[in-house]
Amino acid sequence: MKKILLNAFMKLGQDALAVYAFNVITLMTSDEQFASLSLDVAELKRCYDAYSEALKNNVNGGRMTTAEKNKWNKIVKTQLSSVAALVNNLAKGDEVIIMAAGYDVNKTPESYDSLDAPFVRKLINESTNGLVTVQVTKVLGATNYGIEKRIKPETEETVWMNGEYSSALTFQICNLTGGKTWQFRFRGIGNKGLVSPWSSVVETMVS
Repeated sequence: MKKILLNAFMKLGQDALAVYAFNVITLMTSDEQFASLSLDVAELKRCYDAYSEALKNNVNGGRMTTAEKNKWNKIVKTQLSSVAALVNNLAKGDEVIIMAAGYDVNKTPESYDSLDAPFVRKLINESTNGLVTVQVTKVLGATNYGIEKRIKPETEETVWMNGEYSSALTFQICNLTGGKTWQFRFRGIGNKGLVSPWSSVVETMVS
């Protein structure tokens, strides 16, 4: 079986590694096709939680807290590699399954000459006022994702507004006006100026 997983996360900075691990945990936990790996994902989450705590404790530096952060950084990378091997075995070379788990494949962003539109996997209206969490699918060849938002119905005063750009597949959109229906759409952004079509529009009443 051809191994097509990349351990690109091994070269990530400390904060980027935390984001990468969070995405893998979130995607695999919410996808039933990875149910057989739930114990391994749970162990990854335990390591991620410890690493996140170590990062917080090391904000102001310090020899002991830095050593603790570095220790959990290595442990998270080891656990990500372990889960990656299990995903590769489960996927049997299927790139779609691998990317659904939040991992990368051998094809580099530079290899693509077009991008597909992302799909919204989940839209959560959080209990915190003005906060919405959205998960989108990974787009082959995309290195970042952009968002636009607007209040429904669209008028001259509520046209699409540019939002943030992120390499993560999970967006937390905050400071939204409550009591109104907000609409969102997403697109993938790659190298060489590549931009995907917009996703389908999703909407929710924001609390």
